[in-house]
Amino acid sequence: MLRKNFFPSQSLQLNIKKMEQFCNILKSTFTSFSSSSFNQRNYHHNSRQISTANTSFSILKNANKSLSNETISISDISTKNPCLVCQNPCSTHPSYPSNLKLDHTSPLKDTIQPYVRHVIISTGKSDWEKIIELNQGSLASELFKCQSEVMNNNDSLTKENDSKKLKKENKFKKDRTMITNCSRSNTQFSFFNWGNDVLIFPDNLLIRNVTVKHAKEFYNHFLLNQQYKSIDIKNENYNVVKFEKEEIPYKAVILICGHKRRDIRCGVAGPLLKNEFDKVLKELKLDLRSNGNNGVAVYLSSHHFAGNVIVYRNNQGFFYGRVTPCHVKMIVEKTVIEGKVIKELYRGSMKGSFINDEIGKLDW
Repeated sequence: MLRKNFFPSQSLQLNIKKMEQFCNILKSTFTSFSSSSFNQRNYHHNSRQISTANTSFSILKNANKSLSNETISISDISTKNPCLVCQNPCSTHPSYPSNLKLDHTSPLKDTIQPYVRHVIISTGKSDWEKIIELNQGSLASELFKCQSEVMNNNDSLTKENDSKKLKKENKFKKDRTMITNCSRSNTQFSFFNWGNDVLIFPDNLLIRNVTVKHAKEFYNHFLLNQQYKSIDIKNENYNVVKFEKEEIPYKAVILICGHKRRDIRCGVAGPLLKNEFDKVLKELKLDLRSNGNNGVAVYLSSHHFAGNVIVYRNNQGFFYGRVTPCHVKMIVEKTVIEGKVIKELYRGSMKGSFINDEIGKLDW
């Protein structure tokens, strides 16, 4: 360990002291990370909050583990919760403004194309540019460039045969990786933060401080190779690039769309849903961890079915639309805890979310 008297600067001495405090907190909080199995790990949350997860994340650690193709209809449980089917403005839960133009009639099922992986970039912001991939110099923009290069390489390799090219394109679309920003904060101590923390589902990986400079190495190593045998890799110049990899400590994560620059409908729905999720999780005494920032934000997809919610639990990912505060308790009890899909809200899912699931779709 470097000694303080090697550094005459008081500011550097202060940083060293903070680094030592940070390491001590890590040791006391993440002692259970030694297990290699995420689902079997018993994560103990220390009273000192290390991760400053922002309002896109409602985190539970007590969700039951199960994988099934079980579905449930709102009508099956409406007797216990009448406001699920009530047509009048709800007196118990907040309602969306009447001037918010939402689609209440089009079918929801299969309005989300199946995806195999979700890459979530922590930005510490509650809103972003309208199209995140066009925000030059951002990690999202660089990762989208890497994704486009893969598509273009596939095209060039098969351009002599149109049928093979079409097959390659369809496979890429079927095996697509979804890349979004979120408002989760990065490393708590600012002097450690030189990049973005990235969460990857269903891999349950948290990669800390991914920089724009090393976006290509990150993409090739974690999103293409999928081996994770080493976190020290060499770039094109044969320089070693180090990535700090952890397993995501949460048993379930709820993502709420609130990208208001993209669409005001999610910007309105997101904060209302976040407040209700916080309330319900506390009432049910589930282990909730989130910040009080009003920026409930993660860009997901098309927004005319707001509010949009994704539930990640036990390597499953369920995408819901038309979610209102009246639905929140049902989502927590039936989907987060029991793993059941709510038919009326279901838009699509992450591939592999169901038993014998090869295409990321569920039929009933």
